[in-house]
Amino acid sequence: MKKIAGLVLLCFAAVVSVPIGFSQANSAQPVVYTFVSQFQIPRASWAQYAENTEKSFLPIAEKAVADGTILSYSTFEHLVHTPEGYTHGAAWTSTSIAGLTKVLDELRKAGPTPGQVAATKHEDFLMQTSMYLAGAGSGAEAYLRVVCQNAKPDKPEEYAAQLKKYLWPTFEEQFKKGSVSYVGLDSQYVNTQAPSLRCLVVTYPNAESMDKWATAVNANFSKMKDADRDAFYGSAVTDSRRDIMARITHSGHK
Repeated sequence: MKKIAGLVLLCFAAVVSVPIGFSQANSAQPVVYTFVSQFQIPRASWAQYAENTEKSFLPIAEKAVADGTILSYSTFEHLVHTPEGYTHGAAWTSTSIAGLTKVLDELRKAGPTPGQVAATKHEDFLMQTSMYLAGAGSGAEAYLRVVCQNAKPDKPEEYAAQLKKYLWPTFEEQFKKGSVSYVGLDSQYVNTQAPSLRCLVVTYPNAESMDKWATAVNANFSKMKDADRDAFYGSAVTDSRRDIMARITHSGHK
């Protein structure tokens, strides 16, 4: 779970984690896949990594969005750091695995950048979701929050059902008010952690929106009956929750 704490998608992943220009939540949403690539960069190399990202990743990602290969992309910097965690990452989304791999192939043609070579850790995630609210994207000061925890292994889908029942109406309200530009519940397409892992990915247009979101969600919990609160919390493994908070530095969407 310490590794997942660094996710954009993402899921985390992810990447997970990104402003996406496709339809809002409905009963028959297409599956969207997200590839999240994260690095632990020494502080002395942060500027070099950022410069490399602008010169190498962004042109490829922007072209892939323009020609329809992917739906969106983002780059991000973690705000809350841990000794074992990641500091920087990128994510891109597509309605197909082929779309993700085309971008990955283009990135790998040139080999790793100096900023990536300086990394002390690297990890990728491939996530999927069919439960999301997606708007037109986020502003230049956008933020990313990812909350990951393990659903009960014997009934992993119960977590999504409880989330949709008790919290999704509040999520939809905040989405309509513009407090968030994206909300999605991710699971792993490639299981590098426990298969029951579920990650709630939220993108905010600014820091103030994170406060509005927290106030609304806390108010919702305070109104819930004890039995309903127990049902929601009981759908996840106790103490398995891990969070990340990141600043989105670049993004683009179809």
